[in-house]
Amino acid sequence: MGDPTGPATAPDAIASAKNSLRADIRSARARRSEADRLRDAEALAQRALQRYGTAAVVAAYASYGTEPGTKQLRASFRSTGVLVLLPVVRRDQLAWVVDDGADLQRGGERGMPEPAGASLGTGAGALIAAHCTVLLLPALAAGLDGVRLGQGGGFYDRLLTELAAYPRGPLRVAVVHDDELRPAGAVPAEPHDLEALVDEVLTPSTSAAAHQA
Repeated sequence: MGDPTGPATAPDAIASAKNSLRADIRSARARRSEADRLRDAEALAQRALQRYGTAAVVAAYASYGTEPGTKQLRASFRSTGVLVLLPVVRRDQLAWVVDDGADLQRGGERGMPEPAGASLGTGAGALIAAHCTVLLLPALAAGLDGVRLGQGGGFYDRLLTELAAYPRGPLRVAVVHDDELRPAGAVPAEPHDLEALVDEVLTPSTSAAAHQA
């Protein structure tokens, strides 16, 4: 029988490294000034529109807390005729609702801001049926190898794994602050993370292709 007080196994070490990085980034985000948040949100909206503004349908998300702001980004897309979809948590899946610009309500299963409209369906299949070509994903960090560090809920990991079955699925784009874009190999990854890689990383100053291994 193994010694329970012995060294952590490799999976445990990776999970611990992810949690440590999450804590560091959350702390750094909390220290950002309101002026910095507004500036970054404006720059993020401009960058997103330049890079993805020709898409007909974009799946985004409503930022909350210290996440990079997406309210202006979503408004910019809608102003140019892009159909924007927002996620709603339904048990262990994400359902998709049209973002019509109306005020969002805090609620649902995780207290996140959500639209009040009717669901178009759940999971990857709903995005494919809606002809979505760009999927913007919340993240705490993302590497140039496509590894994304999420909040730990697993909703987007499952969605990305589902999307792997669709060769013509949407472009998968992690959204982070400039300093949260990391070199290849810098974001710790468990096996399930390697099945949920992103294609690009969007920051207020750049959109970088992720060169997946």
